[in-house]
Amino acid sequence: MESQGYWDLLINRSVCRFFLLAALAEGSKHGYQLAKDVEEATNACCTPSAAMIYPALREMVDGGYILCHVEHTGARERKVCTLTPKGRLAYETAARSWVRIMPALQQAVDSALATPALPTLTP
Repeated sequence: MESQGYWDLLINRSVCRFFLLAALAEGSKHGYQLAKDVEEATNACCTPSAAMIYPALREMVDGGYILCHVEHTGARERKVCTLTPKGRLAYETAARSWVRIMPALQQAVDSALATPALPTLTP
């Protein structure tokens, strides 16, 4: 829990779905573009890998939150995803939850950064 990487991974996992929904609320997108949009929206705080994006998309498809279809561009295939009305509702619901927690989160962050580090105890 003392590692920055630990907290970065935890944040990535917890907010990735919200930012995927946010990106899809702007319009249909393929997986690579979704990852780039999430990274850009979070100022690179969240940099979802394919290993994070595609299972999340599969979960959203299975839940009826997004629809995906395959597009052929030359020799390449891309899975393009679109938000469904149920996905729009999930996005709006998630936004209301984030609004409720953000002030407390900001207060805790401000407090942590304003408090001097505790001295290290030596045996």
